[in-house]
Amino acid sequence: MGYTIRKRTQEDVAEFIKWTYEGVYSFYDNNIQEEKINGFLQSVNTDQMYSVVDGQRELIGNCEFFDVGEPPEEIMAVGVQMRPDLTGKGNGLAFIQSIIEQARRLIGYNHLELAVAEFNKRAIHVYEQAGFKRKGDFENTIRGKDYNFIIMEKDWCIVRNGER
Repeated sequence: MGYTIRKRTQEDVAEFIKWTYEGVYSFYDNNIQEEKINGFLQSVNTDQMYSVVDGQRELIGNCEFFDVGEPPEEIMAVGVQMRPDLTGKGNGLAFIQSIIEQARRLIGYNHLELAVAEFNKRAIHVYEQAGFKRKGDFENTIRGKDYNFIIMEKDWCIVRNGER
């Protein structure tokens, strides 16, 4: 299944803000995170923040890339989110692969990192299938509760004059 990333629209953001998830995944609900809502509202038509659509141009997710290294755009962090009704149905690997391949061509990074809540075993599995390796972890307090996060990374080997 092919997915495409494109610049966000106001309509996309209005939809993202409504997304809620079942059970333990309600941690990712967009409507209860003021910081997330404000970020979405400011992300329309910006660089490095995209909507993800399927072959019928239907909105199925979003992704954001952030510079975290020197030189800029060499090392990026990514955040991804799939529409709630599509999660857990076996489309995660195609989703993440489409995002990282297209964004790499657009942005040009050689190293990609992400943070995932430790309880989100199905996302961790998908990221490992996509070639991400565990790099470290950290704890963060969100809405008054402590959560453990795993940092994962993926490198693309660049060879210049025999050096990596």
